[in-house]
Amino acid sequence: MARLLDDLMISLVAAVSKDLVIGKDGKLPWNIPEETALFKKLTLGHTIIMGKRTFLDTGILKNRRNIVISRSLKKRPGIEIYKSLDMAIKAAEKSKDKEIFVIGGGEIFSQAIGIADKMYLSYVKGRYMGDTFFPDFNKKDWIAEKPEIHKKFTRIIYTRKRTDK
Repeated sequence: MARLLDDLMISLVAAVSKDLVIGKDGKLPWNIPEETALFKKLTLGHTIIMGKRTFLDTGILKNRRNIVISRSLKKRPGIEIYKSLDMAIKAAEKSKDKEIFVIGGGEIFSQAIGIADKMYLSYVKGRYMGDTFFPDFNKKDWIAEKPEIHKKFTRIIYTRKRTDK
């Protein structure tokens, strides 16, 4: 996937279990208001990109540019719809945003992880059953910042290691 702008940061944001579960039956398997508040603070005022199932679960997230990837959703107020991640990123690159956020679900994360510059992962404490997962990734390709430890989760921000050509 070609990127138009080198100075635009593509970031993935997810809450995951120890086993990388991110969803069950189209919903989050947990309810952690403190983690949700961090997500909101991080993404407010920015462009967010999500798949159709994530959109159907969350709806329009206010005070953000909502881009949805879908081949079947019909046009509606408050969202922009593109048929592929590539098209969604090209549309997002035309904004003045310096960082755009991919917020799910599993299939979209799998497509985006190869081009992501940064990941904000909240590791939720406890075991959860799920049917949707965050893609496994090689931690050697990423620099992890000092973890932010919270009562019900630990947030780790990963930045992709730069490879000079």
